[in-house]
Amino acid sequence: MRGVVSSAMADALQARGLTDAFDLVVGTSAGALNGAAFLAGVARGCTDNYYDADLIRRYIAPRRLLIGRAAVDVAFTLDRENEGLDGDRHRRTAESAAPLHVVAIDVETARPEVLSDLTTIEDLKNGLLATSRLPWLGGPPVDFRGRRWLDGGLADPIPVDAAFALGATHALVLMTRPEGVPRTPAGGLIERIIERRLRALNPDLVPLARDRFAVYEQVVDRIATDRDNNTLGVRLPAGIEPVSQLEKDPATLRAAAEAGRARIAALLED
Repeated sequence: MRGVVSSAMADALQARGLTDAFDLVVGTSAGALNGAAFLAGVARGCTDNYYDADLIRRYIAPRRLLIGRAAVDVAFTLDRENEGLDGDRHRRTAESAAPLHVVAIDVETARPEVLSDLTTIEDLKNGLLATSRLPWLGGPPVDFRGRRWLDGGLADPIPVDAAFALGATHALVLMTRPEGVPRTPAGGLIERIIERRLRALNPDLVPLARDRFAVYEQVVDRIATDRDNNTLGVRLPAGIEPVSQLEKDPATLRAAAEAGRARIAALLED
């Protein structure tokens, strides 16, 4: 749900007619979902849906874990259609002149990989499910292209290196945590359950889960100290309350979206 921030930033860029300024979009997890909406021209609808109370109730339901179902249902959001998210949006993303690339973890190799050539609606949806499949909370790994995939955030939460490997010369990085807010574990019990599930899939996945917080901070530091001036990271100012991963309060999410839009407005004014 913290993706509401980068979704709103993308909305602010789109509202100013800047979609065509980008040659490719690279995303991990919620960032990939937001990138797909951006390329389809529905960044505003995507943002509005983050704080739609009905969607939140359907999307996040921890009680489903008690009956062996996923607590977080990304597939529901991909199939959802309403005034802001039309049914043709996936086709527009798949056929976009600027391609979407998403990062997911290959369960068997325990390595992050870029999923590209998402040029059909079926491939696009499967790629988005793969990059956003949270361990345990999101259900079993996603089967796609003969392999099993998990959320790319385990190893590559901010895929700026992937963008440059794909040929980007400059990158605008839309980040979801305010300045000074580190990435922190969800909690003791949840972390233990996630590690147990990952170990059952492939023991090599466990170090990824343990190291993901340090990896995130390393990438953040590299972006902030970029000396080549080819990477611009956009973050909310320090002091703004961060959005939790499973935030369900519409007012909190709406406020975070407005802060994201305001940050882009201030950046462009500068």
